[in-house]
Amino acid sequence: METSPKPSEAPNSKSSPTKLIAIVVVILIVVGVAAYILTLPPASTAANVLMKDDGACAASAAACLFSPTSYNATVNGPAVVWKNVGGVPHTATSNSTANGSLPSFNSNTIGQNGGTFSFTFTAKGTYHYYCNIHLWMKGIIYAN
Repeated sequence: METSPKPSEAPNSKSSPTKLIAIVVVILIVVGVAAYILTLPPASTAANVLMKDDGACAASAAACLFSPTSYNATVNGPAVVWKNVGGVPHTATSNSTANGSLPSFNSNTIGQNGGTFSFTFTAKGTYHYYCNIHLWMKGIIYAN
């Protein structure tokens, strides 16, 4: 007697849900990683101008200063970043009186030992700025 070929066996019913769960897990991981990456803060930008002092900031340019005292910025380019590496608070303050019709900026108080302030220049010109706490600290930004 001839035996007929066995019909192909039905797929294991346990393997389909397992594959589905694995696919869902992979999708969730990909979505989670993408969400994490998209919510990361922008990469830290190195400071362009350092605020330096001797910890007491006596009334002299040697004790308190912006370094460099002048900096070239790009209009609508990357923001200029001031970083306070000194031991006392400072500001980076520009006003329309000193700069004519150019936009003003004011960092408010930047805390010592690593506080930062950034500003994007939107108009060409020479921006004179100073520390509102230590008026002898002065700097210039040339925006081109």
